[in-house]
Amino acid sequence: MAAFAPVLTADPFQQITVSAPQDTASFPPLGPQLKALMVWPRFPPSFWGFEGVLEMTPEKSVMPPLGLITVAALCPSAWTIRLLDMAFEDLTDEDLLWADLVMVSSMHAQKINTLDVLARARALDRRTFIGGPWASSEPEYLLDKADHVMVGEAEEAFAEIAVALERGTAKALYKIVDKPDMSITPVPRFDLLQLKKYTSMSVQFSRGCPFQCEFCDIITIYGRKPRAKPPAKLIAELDALRALGWRNEVFIVDDNFIGNQKLALALTHELTAWQERNNRDIAFYTEASIDLADKPELMSSMVDANFMYVFLGIETPSAEALKGSSKFQNLRGDLVTNVNKIRESGLWVLGGFIVGFDSDDETIFERQQQFIEKTSITWAMAGVLQAPPTTALFDRMKREGRLIEDSEATTNFSPPNFRTVLPLPVLLRGLSTLLSGLYTPEAYFGRAMRSIESWQPRSQRPPEPPMLYNLKVFGASMWHQGVLSNYKAAYWKFLWLLIRKWSRQPAKLWLGFTVLLSANHFLKYAKGVTDMLDEQVAE
Repeated sequence: MAAFAPVLTADPFQQITVSAPQDTASFPPLGPQLKALMVWPRFPPSFWGFEGVLEMTPEKSVMPPLGLITVAALCPSAWTIRLLDMAFEDLTDEDLLWADLVMVSSMHAQKINTLDVLARARALDRRTFIGGPWASSEPEYLLDKADHVMVGEAEEAFAEIAVALERGTAKALYKIVDKPDMSITPVPRFDLLQLKKYTSMSVQFSRGCPFQCEFCDIITIYGRKPRAKPPAKLIAELDALRALGWRNEVFIVDDNFIGNQKLALALTHELTAWQERNNRDIAFYTEASIDLADKPELMSSMVDANFMYVFLGIETPSAEALKGSSKFQNLRGDLVTNVNKIRESGLWVLGGFIVGFDSDDETIFERQQQFIEKTSITWAMAGVLQAPPTTALFDRMKREGRLIEDSEATTNFSPPNFRTVLPLPVLLRGLSTLLSGLYTPEAYFGRAMRSIESWQPRSQRPPEPPMLYNLKVFGASMWHQGVLSNYKAAYWKFLWLLIRKWSRQPAKLWLGFTVLLSANHFLKYAKGVTDMLDEQVAE
């Protein structure tokens, strides 16, 4: 979940470990009718930011800050709350001066803009409060950047924290240790969002993952025992979105939707019935582990519930690397076969890939490219291994004296924050070669065509935007991609084949056009990354 990370505790004060390096007397009371400005800092351009697509659409961001609007629902009703998303809004001094409390949520990738927001707020003598994944993984670093830092999840604890803020007794650091039941998570404040600015909405069904991947901080922040909302609560959130007029895609943001297969299956049955009551006008996508391929009933039920595609953390075709990183779930069957089974079930497949494991040698880049081409994964994110704080990999690198303490790495395209076995120039040059090979127009559109041909949608119904919207976006695509781009020949060839093959199959036509638009992002973004990597190698 990409924001404040809510968690429940049975007794918030007994379960919160409080450290107060600053005297609480330095925090005056804010009063019961305080004004809170919630700020979602800007992401730098990223692989999943789809900036190239947003150039051609009315929307300005892929999805909203779900964590912040969840915390907004936990705030006292007397508070006045504003949400500012820096993806498409500038933060002004007037905005900051309006607020008694500036509440920031952040992922590590948002570090630069987050620090700027906190510094500006402090310069104007505004109280600052930060939570979310970054705060949960590096609270000590943030303690002198913000007045209040919250580690963990907020649901049961936040009511008491809010009272403390009002009365002037709030601590500098809150550590919420317990991993709670999600049944009391409130419906997020979707009404705070500018819905038309987003390409999709987001909801959360579960937190946590049962696996033990060495490089993953999900299991250290949210735990290895998946916790889920009752299906009725998630459906209440979807009803709230529909009541606000939402009729497009919804991302179920769980890091592993099938972490608890029984609960996931129960939800998909309920979602199928809900879709039938509501004209199937919302399409879902999510993330899952690749052992989804071994669960035909669950895949079938996801398709019935109108799931269109799923992201898989495949990581690598190297069995040695998978063993070394404790990603044992990816060793339970042939990876190529499993990808094909999932796509043929009706779920289009996206994938994440990593290079830089200790066992990797110089052949890994070609092996990764061959695997991705063989499985026809069109949107394949390939990056270098990082060791996030709190993870087992971080701890091992520290023990082995390989951790780079002052690393500025913020993405999987930055040099790793530890000394790799594979020499760094070889690693960066190899990643550049891999991305260059994957994101030529011929390779990208070739994978796209093969993947759509093998995708077997059944009852899914894609989103149906208004005709005027489609005409505007199609016109922008033809201009940006069909006239101005350096891949215009490949664009027109793919568009012609798409119409000729699937003009009578709405799901495939929708996916094909989505892939076509996305070329404007992936081809340009990959080129920017490879140029950056080549510069780093030269240095």
